[in-house]
Amino acid sequence: MPRPWRWVVVVAATGIGFLIAFKVGQWDPFGLFPEKDSDRVSAAAGFGGAVAAVLALVGGVWAGGSGGGSLNQRARASGTSQITQHGGGAAPGGVNQNARADGDSRIDQRGGGEAEEPSS
Repeated sequence: MPRPWRWVVVVAATGIGFLIAFKVGQWDPFGLFPEKDSDRVSAAAGFGGAVAAVLALVGGVWAGGSGGGSLNQRARASGTSQITQHGGGAAPGGVNQNARADGDSRIDQRGGGEAEEPSS
């Protein structure tokens, strides 16, 4: 699932989670909240806010995960230097490698998969 849609799911789940927790708090099946209506609404809103905060935190970790990340690498060498850039595993958002070499420098770039030893 693309990252923007993940955030849509997180926002929707957080709002729905708040409403469900708020209604359960007003219903108060275990008799934990105050008897007075205005106090019960305040306590239910606090309970709903706490549930929404937990859902937003967990959802944020999920939505911001490695679903669409990209890898960007940049390097510059001069003289007899050597640049070796390995992208590691293929990034879902793509691999972008830029290298500039002057003089007798060497460049070795690999975008994904297993890193191999450069040949001389």
